[in-house]
Amino acid sequence: MKRSLKIISMSIFAVMAFVMPVFAEGEAASGMSTKAIAAAIIMTFAAAAGAIAMAIAVSKAEDGTARQPEAAGSIRTLMMMGLVFIETAIIYALITAIIIIFVL
Repeated sequence: MKRSLKIISMSIFAVMAFVMPVFAEGEAASGMSTKAIAAAIIMTFAAAAGAIAMAIAVSKAEDGTARQPEAAGSIRTLMMMGLVFIETAIIYALITAIIIIFVL
């Protein structure tokens, strides 16, 4: 747990370190607006969290199938439902990023 927390905090620090020069130069000089940066950060975290959640779901489903092969059909069905819900959350983040860029 400590290692993953350390990796996440270092990733956030790296993203912020690369974003700071954009704010210092101003919008006209950099070519990137704060809207684009916000949308990129939203999609980065949503995609990363979704990928981790999907990997855990598939891993647990495979583990359950290995323990009870006769329940493979119901485990697969429940896993697919879970993956659909995770993917829906990622799509909501994409829609939010699009709204930030084009509407706000």
